[in-house]
Amino acid sequence: MSEFLNLLAAGLTSGAIYGILGACLAVWFRVCNVLNLAVGDFAMLGAIGTAVLVQNDDIPFVAAIVVDLVAVGVVAWLFDRLVLHFAFDRRAGGHGIVSVFFYTFGLSLVIEGAARALFGTDVHSAPAIWSGPALTIADFHVQRAGILVIALAAVSGLALWAYLHFTVSGRAASACGESVLGSRIVGIDSALFRRRIFIMTAVLAALFGVVESPLTGFTYQSGPTISLIGVVAAGFAAFRRPGRAVVVGLVLGVAEAMLGGYVSTEYNDVLLYAILFVILIVQPEILGLSAVLA
Repeated sequence: MSEFLNLLAAGLTSGAIYGILGACLAVWFRVCNVLNLAVGDFAMLGAIGTAVLVQNDDIPFVAAIVVDLVAVGVVAWLFDRLVLHFAFDRRAGGHGIVSVFFYTFGLSLVIEGAARALFGTDVHSAPAIWSGPALTIADFHVQRAGILVIALAAVSGLALWAYLHFTVSGRAASACGESVLGSRIVGIDSALFRRRIFIMTAVLAALFGVVESPLTGFTYQSGPTISLIGVVAAGFAAFRRPGRAVVVGLVLGVAEAMLGGYVSTEYNDVLLYAILFVILIVQPEILGLSAVLA
């Protein structure tokens, strides 16, 4: 029983990572039908930026978090103004598959290169927000940072779900993704919602990086890997349901942990994604692509 509980705790922690990034991807895709493949790089900037400010510049931890989150927000704002504004508002860029992937993929490459130049290739981790040894109940052990990651995922998913379903602003944001022209006809500023949601998800991802980094550490190359994990979670939530993306992420994390604990630690990732592939073949509508493309 203790082994099961410890695997469950590990799975929920890793699943919360998948879920937060999936939620960030889903909510922005819902607004503008663009995948934010740089979301993992924003998490990396949050983790490494805070670590460097605290350890190298002797800035107090809380102040370092604030400075880093503001800097990430500025980067997101600049990208929207210098790239997305011209691509979507002035129709100066490519559309279709180009807009869905390569704008933010290019941003990911730029951030990765800048992070390598600024921070080097070392592994960095921010100080723990809730420091101390793992919490232990009988033979059940869970890291304090893991509890914070799970809590952040749950709160973020619930907050984003409530925003989209129960606020006028959230419904207006969703309308932008359904039809940019229709939203503009009724007076909704689609560019404003795209910018706000992009900055908000970038800052949320950076905060996640700060909270999660004591568990795993980050390098300048960490961003694309966790972005891909977020795409998987968002995909099984139809790329439009951030609350469901968190739930899917948690399920994926637990399944991965259980496969590693009871089947094979060497092939748990392979087994998990093989199972997901079979599910997609048998029931492709689970991705909700018909809703996305309609």
